Amino acid sequence: MATLLYGRRSIVSRTARIAGRIALVTLVMIVGAACGPKSAPRACLQFSADLMPDLAGGLIRKDFRIANAWAVKSDQMIDSSGVKFPAYFLSADIVAPSGEAVVGTWVTTEITKPGLIYSVSPQAKKYSSWAQAGDASTAGITIATPGAKESISCVLNGRGGSTKAGVSPKAATP
Repeated sequence: MATLLYGRRSIVSRTARIAGRIALVTLVMIVGAACGPKSAPRACLQFSADLMPDLAGGLIRKDFRIANAWAVKSDQMIDSSGVKFPAYFLSADIVAPSGEAVVGTWVTTEITKPGLIYSVSPQAKKYSSWAQAGDASTAGITIATPGAKESISCVLNGRGGSTKAGVSPKAATP
């Protein structure tokens, strides 16, 4: 009888050890996933005020203006004739004379001096005459590319009370 009882204790303790090991491995995996590398939020970079007239120069309507421009550095590069340039998603409010505004997003090679500019978002394509992203030099760059939506968030967070958010600019009536 002592052997039978001892055998049962052995089975129970062995099962407990296995369950404990499984629990420990599970805990280590959870902690490892929680502490693992995370992608840092992308920083909002102020677009140079000196470049605002250049950006606004690409607007189709000359009575519209550009305001509240912010950029976010992309992990992708722009390839211009075999020369690779860093890419920045540039978003800004496109403001109609009435004060109504919509966010447009472009991709550019510079945020402190003049550079290449391509329209990315539907709003940028509609309201500006800059070349559209998607050619050979900007292959793979879309509004879904990491950094594009973050630049839009920078604009939304940087808005003052001067624009009517989320409304497409309308032509001024004569």
